[in-house]
Amino acid sequence: MTIGSTELLALAPLLVTVTTAVAVMLSIAWRRNHLLSATLTVVGLNIALLVTLITRHSLPLEMPITALMQHDGLSLFGTATVLISTLGCATLAHAYLEGLQDNRDELYLMLLIATCGAIVLVGANHMATFLIGLELISLPLYGLIGYIHRDRRSLEAAIKYLVLSAAASTLLLFGMALIYAQTGTLAFAALAQSVHAGEPLLVTGLALMLAGIAFKLSLAPFHLWTPDVYHGAPAPVGAFLATVAKIAVVLVLLRWWQQLGLGQMALPTALLSGLAVLSILAGNLLALFQGNVKRLLGYSSIAHFGY
Repeated sequence: MTIGSTELLALAPLLVTVTTAVAVMLSIAWRRNHLLSATLTVVGLNIALLVTLITRHSLPLEMPITALMQHDGLSLFGTATVLISTLGCATLAHAYLEGLQDNRDELYLMLLIATCGAIVLVGANHMATFLIGLELISLPLYGLIGYIHRDRRSLEAAIKYLVLSAAASTLLLFGMALIYAQTGTLAFAALAQSVHAGEPLLVTGLALMLAGIAFKLSLAPFHLWTPDVYHGAPAPVGAFLATVAKIAVVLVLLRWWQQLGLGQMALPTALLSGLAVLSILAGNLLALFQGNVKRLLGYSSIAHFGY
């Protein structure tokens, strides 16, 4: 598929965010200036948000950008929400980092890289972009969670998230491998034709992928990392983790679920229902014993994703 001006316009929010990340990186290399890095980040995100609104009115509501990404109402909504949430987190980060006697500029760079991953994820129409977007969010988050490296709790939270996130990525990759072995394709639309056959290999792959996604959304029983990471992460990073990362994953889950027609199958529906019930019970009951506000918010997020 050739990429013309229409496809480039559909990709414009992502391209602007990538350009902003490069500009922040070059400004750090040239001269460290906290205010300059924060300003470049906020200006770039605002331009990306403006471009998103322009694409909404200039392009058809539904069109494939490439075989890997889709431009539609869901991707536009996800992109706009991700950009607005990142803007809020970047604003919080500026005030939070003012008192930090250490390097501060790299936090904005990692925020922007993770935002690029979220934008890729909300438009993902293929397992390849699904995985790339998910990992592009996760890798900067390891550094962001442990950014206050002199704080023992921050480092502990980063290590826990690193280990458990790697395990979740393993489940996702293994699930994708089983699905590909059974169907010979990784495109969401093509998989819809094979998924209702109920082949054991395919069902196992879908279950493994659902487990990996459940970890990213901190659904019980894959929620154990959530209160510790929320407690140890810097406040703006905790906000980013609770908004941008969760928004991107839940929207790609929604697209995946709809395009594959999993809601019409008994087993996937039962698995998701079980995760929802467990999350509601675990999140609410465990929150009763918490005295720390950040940990309480972590358990609250578990319960709310159950709902």
